[in-house]
Amino acid sequence: MAKERFSFWVKYLKAISIFFALMSTMWAILGSFDPLGIYDQAFAENYWNTNILPADAALTKKVLLAPLGATSAGFFILQWFIAKYAYAEKQLWGFNAIVSAFLLWFFLDTVMCLFNGAYFNIIIANIPALLTMIPIFFTRKYFN
Repeated sequence: MAKERFSFWVKYLKAISIFFALMSTMWAILGSFDPLGIYDQAFAENYWNTNILPADAALTKKVLLAPLGATSAGFFILQWFIAKYAYAEKQLWGFNAIVSAFLLWFFLDTVMCLFNGAYFNIIIANIPALLTMIPIFFTRKYFN
């Protein structure tokens, strides 16, 4: 029974790794965090008091999302390989690598969002990411 549960979490982690790698690739190619424009609208409202980004801001965001998306896609592919091999084989370093990398991102991103008044990012990105990763924290019991 415990083996099946752990196997489920390995599959879960691999699936969310692929999902986020695809999302990151979309950021790089489209120059946007979401095709519906929800993030862009929140960003524009927060910093320019309008519902669309000014042209220069939109261009800057698009240019910055190319390397950010590419780097994030590479990170999530790396996470997939760690999940498939080290994590799946219950090697503690695999668990530690995934959890510590996530926590570093989460805390640094959240603090910087608070510092810069980007509360919308915490709601749109950070809290959903935390909810997605919480189950992984509870798999620690499977590692010796």
